[in-house]
Amino acid sequence: MSKRSSHRKRQRKVRELIKKLGTLNIVLICVFVYMMYINWKMLMVFSQCGSAPESAWCALIAALLGECGICGWIKTSKEKHRRKQNYDDLADPDGEYQGGAGDNEGMEDEEQ
Repeated sequence: MSKRSSHRKRQRKVRELIKKLGTLNIVLICVFVYMMYINWKMLMVFSQCGSAPESAWCALIAALLGECGICGWIKTSKEKHRRKQNYDDLADPDGEYQGGAGDNEGMEDEEQ
């Protein structure tokens, strides 16, 4: 096996892994790794100087909260869009909901 073919196989595996994980999860992993790195660096500054750069830590936390909030908003929007699409697929041409298999599972008729 040549180096070129093994390199291509590795690239293909990495692409498949990225598709499997999803872009949003990759962003969150990168944010986590970056946060750990910055915290480690700030702790090193603290150990050398005896005080921590609190304004930098506050800025880091604010940026991370903003980034994670945006990621959550994107995920929620995608889920809402997916649910609406599924609902539209189950509707008949007149726009009335036909229901899916198992919509009423476990429900009993109420008698009064």
